[in-house]
Amino acid sequence: MRFPAQFCSIGLLCGAALSGAAQSGPGVRVVDARTHRPLPYASVGVPGRPLGTVADAQGSFQPTQMGAAPTDTLVVSCVGYQSRRLPLAALRQLPEVLLLPQVPALGEVVVKAATWKRRRVGREATGGGVVCNFHTRADTLPSAKLGREGGAILRVRPHSFIEDVHVYISQSRFQGVRFRLNVRAVDANNHPAASLLTQDVQFALPDSARGWQHIDLRPYNVNVGAEARVAVTLEWLAGQPTPGKPTTWRDWPSVLVPAAFSATHRLVFRHKSEDAWQVQPVNLSLYITTASPD
Repeated sequence: MRFPAQFCSIGLLCGAALSGAAQSGPGVRVVDARTHRPLPYASVGVPGRPLGTVADAQGSFQPTQMGAAPTDTLVVSCVGYQSRRLPLAALRQLPEVLLLPQVPALGEVVVKAATWKRRRVGREATGGGVVCNFHTRADTLPSAKLGREGGAILRVRPHSFIEDVHVYISQSRFQGVRFRLNVRAVDANNHPAASLLTQDVQFALPDSARGWQHIDLRPYNVNVGAEARVAVTLEWLAGQPTPGKPTTWRDWPSVLVPAAFSATHRLVFRHKSEDAWQVQPVNLSLYITTASPD
C-alpha cells in the first residue's frame, strides 16, 4: 500500500514548542574543565521533559529561555564529556559550567583494511510518501528547535566501524543550519542510550540543500563495540528560516527528510536533549557504511 504524501505528524513534526519567549539575563558558558575552552553547542535539558536549549558557538546559553522552573534539575552535556546535573536555581548563579572530558570506554582498534568487509545499512530510497520535518507550525521562535533530535535505529555487526553517514534532504527552507550527529547504543525498549562517540561530530547543512548529505566519520574512529543495533541521530543546533513570507504550504519553513512507514524499521525522536525518546514505525532515508571483520 502506498501512503499519501504527508508531513510526519507521528514523528519529528508532532508536539508543540515549549520554549519560552526570549528573556534578558546573564548567560552561562559551558567550558572544558581542563583547558577552560568553550564547548560550542553544548546541550542543556530537563530529564524526561521537552524543555531545554543548546549553547551557541561560544558555548553560552540563557537559562531563562528554557521554560524550566527554578526547582527543576538540568543536565548539561556534550559528546566526549561527563554530563553535569544541577538545579536551575543554582545554574543561574554560575558564570560557567565546567565539564570533565570522558574517558573512552572503547580501546583503540587497529586492523588492516583489507581484512574488513564494507556494507551499506539503512534506507537508500528517496521516496516513500512520508516526510519528516525538523520544524513545526508551533515553532514561532528559532529557539524552539534547539536540541530537537531524530534518527533511525540500524542493525550492525558487532565490532564494526561506521565509516560514514548519508541522509537525504528533500527540501530545506532554512539557512545556517547546523546539526550534531550522534551514534548511540539502543536499549531493550528501542530507545537510544549511551553515545558511542568519543568526539563531538557536527556538520553544516548548505543553504537550500537538496539530495544526499555525506558525513565522513573515518577521522573519528567510530567502533560499535559489542552492539548489534545503533541509533544514528541528528540534533538541531542552529538555523534560521530563509527570508521571505511563505505564500503556499511549499514555502513553509522546513527541513524535510523522506521516509516510509515500516513494520520492521524504527524512527526515534525527542524534542530536547533530555526529553523522553519516542519511537515510530517509520524508515528514514538515512544509511551508513560499515566495515566489519566478517
